[in-house]
Amino acid sequence: MPVQVVYATAAMMFAAVFPLPEIYDTFLRMVVFGTFAWGAYKNINLRAKISIFPLLYGLFAVVYNPITPVQFPREAWIALDIAGGALLLVSRRHIAE
Repeated sequence: MPVQVVYATAAMMFAAVFPLPEIYDTFLRMVVFGTFAWGAYKNINLRAKISIFPLLYGLFAVVYNPITPVQFPREAWIALDIAGGALLLVSRRHIAE
């Protein structure tokens, strides 16, 4: 995945802190799910030592699953958006090709 996609996804997550239309949240779920699912897939290595990144990426992929949405209060989504965006920026080398 190009690093620009990782940056764009992180920016979209930070922008989700502001009150935006519901269609943005739906689109955000699809983009974030794809990015974190790719990160989990790319970082899983069954023969190497256990890394925290596939677990975190998988957790965020489940939370942002667009097929079966998880319901949280608005305050929790704000915290998840900030944490997910920060995780993407901090670990961009683990996802980007």
